[in-house]
Amino acid sequence: MSRTTRIPSFQTTHPLRRRRVSHPFAWRPAGLRIIVHDQRGLTVVEILVASALMAIVTGAIGILMGASVQSKVISASRSANTETARVALEWMADRLRNAGLNVLPSQQAQLRCKDRVVAQDAALQPTSSSVYVSGDMLNTVTSPPYPVATIGYYLAADPGTGNNVVMEYNQSCSSGATAISTYSTRLSNPKIKVTSLTFQYFDANGAAVTNLTNASAIRSIQIVSISMTVQGSEGRSGLQQQVFQRYVQFWDPDPTANTWLNLNENY
Repeated sequence: MSRTTRIPSFQTTHPLRRRRVSHPFAWRPAGLRIIVHDQRGLTVVEILVASALMAIVTGAIGILMGASVQSKVISASRSANTETARVALEWMADRLRNAGLNVLPSQQAQLRCKDRVVAQDAALQPTSSSVYVSGDMLNTVTSPPYPVATIGYYLAADPGTGNNVVMEYNQSCSSGATAISTYSTRLSNPKIKVTSLTFQYFDANGAAVTNLTNASAIRSIQIVSISMTVQGSEGRSGLQQQVFQRYVQFWDPDPTANTWLNLNENY
């Protein structure tokens, strides 16, 4: 009886035998490890939501920073307006205080130069909106002849901006007849609108002087009140106005009433 010897098949012993599985990497060498990476990520909806949140946060930060910067700019502008108005007011006060200094009526040919506050020149007599005085305003000369001049202040429209500005009239007493426009220059900043400039007058006892066409009454003026209203930059609350006021007392007596001279100087 013949014996049949079964020889193992190559497919059952070879290391690269096939395996029937449902995995996409079903055919692989035996013992080979397959690593499958996670393919998950952000969806379109998630990206849109994140973008919207970033836009909201960025917008809020921009609004806060914009408001802060605007507030700082407005504050700086108002501070500049205030400082400009104060400088103009102090300038007027310093000049007016020297009214009457070294004025000798007998030596002055022009009527405007014979009084501390102009009393004999009808064009320059004091009003509620303008004031004109004469004297050695700078007091820099110690012997005659003194540079006596007439100065004054009033409001006028600036030709460049159209804003009302404070004008300063300054005409030497030796320059001839009165010419207000010729000898007037701008005093305040034309970018800042001066809405009001008013003057009030008081005698040495503090009583108001209201008769401003009588020479004797004008010569009794000892104190001048200056009130200036400035329109500031527009903010959230609208246009802002600020009022500045100064009381100026003349240092020197009226030359016509006292025939006064500076005794510290040589005559």
